[in-house]
Amino acid sequence: MGYLSELAPPSDRRVFERTATTLRGKAFPGAIDCTIRDMSRRGAKLEFAGGPPADAPSVVVIWTTGCAFEITKRWTAGEEIGVLFSNRCDLRGKVPPHLVEVKAEWLGRRRQLHRAKIKKCDAIIGYRAPPRAVRIS
Repeated sequence: MGYLSELAPPSDRRVFERTATTLRGKAFPGAIDCTIRDMSRRGAKLEFAGGPPADAPSVVVIWTTGCAFEITKRWTAGEEIGVLFSNRCDLRGKVPPHLVEVKAEWLGRRRQLHRAKIKKCDAIIGYRAPPRAVRIS
């Protein structure tokens, strides 16, 4: 092994750099709330408030973006589990048949506002959009 891998502790021997996050996620099946604590191109660490689910989750969704990852559980430590990503899917487009229920759950996550309802909102009455072109003289 290389010089740097010999110096690094065993838990830090990663091929891809990890990024610390606090992204809100949901693990499926069961739509169990979790927090994605750190993430790399190949996997992530998921933290569950009530402890990890008894059954290993097979999909995790980054709830704000709708990015779904098919996962394999690699380790468990207390309320956290480490997962390896095997496949990725964007829930905003077409999804494979086994992710249809996950997409339906994600799409129903909040009430949609229609343009007419937004125009009547008190917060934006009198708002004028910026000019399309600005003349600089």
